[in-house]
Amino acid sequence: MKIKRGSAPAVLEAQRDYLVIPAHSDIMDLVAARYEDAAWLVTPEQAAASRQVAQSSGGARFRGAASVTEPVDAQLALSDDLILTGPTELSAQQAQAMGLGAVDHQLFMLPAGSSLRHEALMAWAVAAARHCGGAVWYASGELERPDPEALVALRLFSPDPQPMGIVLEVVRSVLPRAQNYLRDDGSEALYTTSEYDGIITVTRDRAGRDLPSVLATVNWRDFGPHIYEVSWIPPEAMEIDPSDSSSLTGIARRRVAPMIAKAVILLRERFDGTVLDSDDFLVRPGDLEQRAKGR
Repeated sequence: MKIKRGSAPAVLEAQRDYLVIPAHSDIMDLVAARYEDAAWLVTPEQAAASRQVAQSSGGARFRGAASVTEPVDAQLALSDDLILTGPTELSAQQAQAMGLGAVDHQLFMLPAGSSLRHEALMAWAVAAARHCGGAVWYASGELERPDPEALVALRLFSPDPQPMGIVLEVVRSVLPRAQNYLRDDGSEALYTTSEYDGIITVTRDRAGRDLPSVLATVNWRDFGPHIYEVSWIPPEAMEIDPSDSSSLTGIARRRVAPMIAKAVILLRERFDGTVLDSDDFLVRPGDLEQRAKGR
C-alpha cells in the first residue's frame, strides 16, 4: 500500500487518526460490515442544530446570561468503548491538498487506543477506505490510500440454490469458455482461463450459522444462505503486488474485474440476493454497474 504525506487541513486535530471517505459514501454501510450494533449517540442533524443554537446565542454572555450553549459533535458508537466523531465536511480543495481526489469528502475521527479492539478498528478503517475509495489519515501525518481495485472477488448471498449447470447457462454470455470442474470436496464449480489474465472461478457454497454482520442490516427476504462467489486467480508466473496498479497484476485485474461484476449481475438477476465484496462490505446495484463498466 502506498503511504505518503499530505497537507493537513485546519479541521484535523493533532495526533489523531481519521477515516476519510467521499461525501457520497454512507458511513453506516461501512460500519455495518463489522459493527452490527453501531448507533448514533449524537446524530449529524443534532450536531448541526447545536451549532446553529450556539451561533445564535453567541452574544448571550455579554447580556448577563447564566450559560451559553456549546455545540456538540456528532458521535457514532461502534461499541461501548469505540466511538467515531464526525462527520466533518472536507471541501474538494482541502481533499486535494491532503493528497486525495478533488471531490468533497467527510472526516471521521477515530478513537485513540492500543488494545486488540483498537487494532481491529484500524484494520476496518483501512478496509472501509479501500471499499469506498477513501483514505486513512494517521496521527503521524501520513495518508494511506488503499487501492479500491485490489479486491475483485464478489459474493452473492441468494435464497435460490441452483445446480452448476444452470449457473453455467446464466454466466455463459460473459464467460463463454467457462466449464465445469470438481473441487477437492467433490462439489461442482466453474472456471475459465485466459493466457495472460489468469483464471476466473464460479463456486456455490452454503453459509454457516455466522453470516457477515452487514447482512443484519438487509431485509431477510433480500438474501439467503447460498453463496455464489466469482473470484480471480492471477497467473502463477505473475508477481502479486496488490498495491501496484501499474504492475502486470494490476493490468490483468482491471481486465477481469468488469467480467466478474457482469457475471454477478447476471446471477443476481436470475437468483436474487445481496452482493458483498471479499471484505464483507455491501456492493449495491449501482456500484455493481459501475464495476461492470470498469469504473
